[in-house]
Amino acid sequence: MNPKDMPKLPLLLIVAMLVAGAIAYPRLPARIPMHWNAAGEIDAWADKSFGSVFFAPLMALGLYALFMVMPYFDPRRRNILRSKQVYFLVLELVTGLMAAVFVGTLVAAFEPSFPMDRLLLVGTGLMFVVLGNHLGRVKPNWTMGVRYSWTLSDEVVWVKTNRLGGRLFAAGGALTIAAAFLPAPANVIVMLGWTLAILPVTYVYSMLLYKRRHPEEMGPPEAGNGQAADDGADEGEATEP
Repeated sequence: MNPKDMPKLPLLLIVAMLVAGAIAYPRLPARIPMHWNAAGEIDAWADKSFGSVFFAPLMALGLYALFMVMPYFDPRRRNILRSKQVYFLVLELVTGLMAAVFVGTLVAAFEPSFPMDRLLLVGTGLMFVVLGNHLGRVKPNWTMGVRYSWTLSDEVVWVKTNRLGGRLFAAGGALTIAAAFLPAPANVIVMLGWTLAILPVTYVYSMLLYKRRHPEEMGPPEAGNGQAADDGADEGEATEP
């Protein structure tokens, strides 16, 4: 992807994260939170260091670089360029979530009772809602979207499956936002439940749709072809010296 075409919002968010980290660094306690359980309780800490404090913005910067080069490895790179608005939106949403979590981590370093579980679930839910409403606009490619053998082999199957996937993602995102206000472990179960359900639903849907559109490819082998192959093998055996 041409660097000039890349979105500027993720870079602004990364710079804001670096500035916020630099301002907060001298005031941070000797240990900072690194992980929370489903109940929003801190269950892992790290000593304050450059790596522990600035890990998130550096990872976001690496993600930005990855999004810049990924299209070059896609056999259908042209379709990535045709879908670049959605491609860039994914990067902006993920970077925005990372920025929110980074700020939440800084706050939790001073106030450990900060509800990080709700921040994560609400942020993730909003990301899925927005992404779900744009998924149907993605052109067939190997990098993003609902990618199965069925969808990559037929553009109509791709469009319909991604539209269905988009609606499911948006609905699942709304459920995730609601789950943020449920007690653990129900909050995580709700999010994981719909996430895991989308995979078989979209896979079966795309397979059935492909079968309907290409019945000649999905039927059993013709008996005549198998018999002819057997006859050819027998004939070959008979002519051997």
